[in-house]
Amino acid sequence: MIKNTSQLFEELFSEEIISNESFRSKVLAGIIGFLIVVVLLISLAFNKEFKDVSQFSITIQVTLIILGVIFVRALFVSRAVKKWNRYGVKAFIIIRYVNTLIEISVPSLVIIIYSFSLPSIYPLFTPVALLYFLIIMLSALELDFKLCVFSGTIAMIQYLIIAWYLTNKPASNIDALSLFPTHIGTAALIFISGHTAGLITNQIKKGLLKYYKAQTERNEIHKLFGQQISKEIVDELVDNRYEVQSRIRFAAIMFLDIRNFSIFAQNKSPEEIIAYQNNVFSFIIEIINENKGIVTQIMGDGLMAIFGAPIEHDNDCQLAVNASLAINKELKRRNVAGLIPETVIRIGINAGEVVTGNVGTSERKQYSVTGQPVIIAARLEQINKELNSVILISDSVYKRISLAEEPKYHQDVVIKGITESITVYQLV
Repeated sequence: MIKNTSQLFEELFSEEIISNESFRSKVLAGIIGFLIVVVLLISLAFNKEFKDVSQFSITIQVTLIILGVIFVRALFVSRAVKKWNRYGVKAFIIIRYVNTLIEISVPSLVIIIYSFSLPSIYPLFTPVALLYFLIIMLSALELDFKLCVFSGTIAMIQYLIIAWYLTNKPASNIDALSLFPTHIGTAALIFISGHTAGLITNQIKKGLLKYYKAQTERNEIHKLFGQQISKEIVDELVDNRYEVQSRIRFAAIMFLDIRNFSIFAQNKSPEEIIAYQNNVFSFIIEIINENKGIVTQIMGDGLMAIFGAPIEHDNDCQLAVNASLAINKELKRRNVAGLIPETVIRIGINAGEVVTGNVGTSERKQYSVTGQPVIIAARLEQINKELNSVILISDSVYKRISLAEEPKYHQDVVIKGITESITVYQLV
């Protein structure tokens, strides 16, 4: 069964959650370690004050023991989490919920222990209650909306039960029960914190999915067209959700060939030939990309490019001609500067209705352009040799462009395989 983008994303996302679970436990261990240091410093600085409030002298010691146990457990979880996945996806999900339940119960346990040594509702006003919010915030790293809501709901329930118990506890100097509505508000805030963390998680997940889909589409486009496509064309295809389907469209076709390449390649090593091809084709492809063209084929000593597919522009014929003139100008500059061996090219450009679409298997496809206009463009490139020219364009291209100078034209040019002769225009 072929998996869609969302399914593939969920599989990759599950792997990321395992990594996040380990990171989350490490963060929790770091926070608990920090709290242990803070509690130690506070106990040293305010030892007398604690003795005046607490009915037992071991409150700080108990706190440190509990924090120490949580610290060790967090380190253990950070190491063990990768092994949990061996039990399967469902088991891993259950373990995550159990782990969250244990962590969210820690503040509740500490408050209950404090209730034995601190009078009335004092434990509810200790910094321990803020641990609920901290653990809920860390649950956002799970990137699971339901888990975030679960942590917020459990924290709210536990806090309300403890608050109800402590406000009903006999007190000599305060009416603790009258403060219970305040604790309901705190519980509501804890509950909504879980939902807020979940919403943030969902938003992050949607952003990641959107990015993953866009990146997948970009990869598919690169697989389809090869590397000879500009970033702008890829972005336009992705952003406008163009579907690269088989269809008939009007486009300009360019064929380019390096003259006497076979003679040049004689007595050259493979490394020298490849280096020469890279030096020549690199700037040619760059110029074609700048003019919104796409190189569909590279054939050793030549290439084929299309202007107007899969994306149409205002005047693709003009873009094709602009690209050919820019290529010829840059080639001359490099020849004169000695940047490349003396090189001469031939270019043929034609325009018309062509059939475009994907050809190949599901694993490997190529964007293909076929039709009589393609054949004529290829023939025009070859006819350059007969006319001793560099750039030839067909009449259909000439009618759609503007030039600074009137070009030389050749009437009644016979194209092999085409019954009627055509008029071609020589730009260079």
